[in-house]
Amino acid sequence: MTTKERFDAKWTPEPYSGCWLWTGSTKTGTYGAFSVKNFPRFAHRVSWELHRGDIPEGMFVCHSCDTPACVNPDHLFLGTHRDNMKDMRRKSRFPHGEQHPNSKLTEDQVIAIRDDNRSHVTIAGDYGVHQVHISRIKRGVRWERV
Repeated sequence: MTTKERFDAKWTPEPYSGCWLWTGSTKTGTYGAFSVKNFPRFAHRVSWELHRGDIPEGMFVCHSCDTPACVNPDHLFLGTHRDNMKDMRRKSRFPHGEQHPNSKLTEDQVIAIRDDNRSHVTIAGDYGVHQVHISRIKRGVRWERV
């Protein structure tokens, strides 16, 4: 059996989205895993190589459909890590605000900070954050969705 034949036996089409959903084993629980010459690879990267060609050094194979199990080459695009992060943020798939695991503030606190007329250093001390963060909140650079 060729690599492509083995690969094609491990996905099934999803009729509504057009995704080709990986039915084989997974890596990290969500992305498909496929071995090529006994070397485990991400299935979406193998799909790109089988259908589109080589992946340039340092490039990511990203999902336009946002379905990690999808291996449809029409749903994949090449991009840098930065491109992938921009795509994630543009689609609001990046945890932000209170949902971000490193968040020290709540939305209510951010609203209070914006209304607070004290010095940035004083406000920062009360909330346990750096005064630069307070400045960015007040200028709308951080927590811009609030």
